[in-house]
Amino acid sequence: MNVIDWMDIPLENFISAIRTEADGTTFLEWYPFGDGEAQRLLVGLSAHVEKAYSGLLSEDDWERAETEGEVPLIREGRRTHKALDRLTLRDLPGILDTLVALEEDHRRPSARPLSARRERECEPESVANSRTWANGSSA
Repeated sequence: MNVIDWMDIPLENFISAIRTEADGTTFLEWYPFGDGEAQRLLVGLSAHVEKAYSGLLSEDDWERAETEGEVPLIREGRRTHKALDRLTLRDLPGILDTLVALEEDHRRPSARPLSARRERECEPESVANSRTWANGSSA
């Protein structure tokens, strides 16, 4: 039985990792730590964390995620940033604290996250108009 360092392997590495052979060539290895239930659980967690962040980031945080690859992470009550592709199980308490804080920000009308604004900007005009009429306003 192989011993896996569950706490410190980046979550996204459970689905794939870039490996280097002795001759220097690189290749993409799928499920480098196995494809059992435990590994699949972490693959799913990684995807869910990424989806949760993408739905809650502010415009500034979204821009930083796009340019630097970093997302907010609350550790010991302090807001820091860490590369999304470097998040591990050890970061999970901070990830959860961060998502709670981002959701609280999301509930404030003035701090609606980018994803909600994007939905409004991308919806067809007829949908936007029907929403206006449903609210009793004129177009």
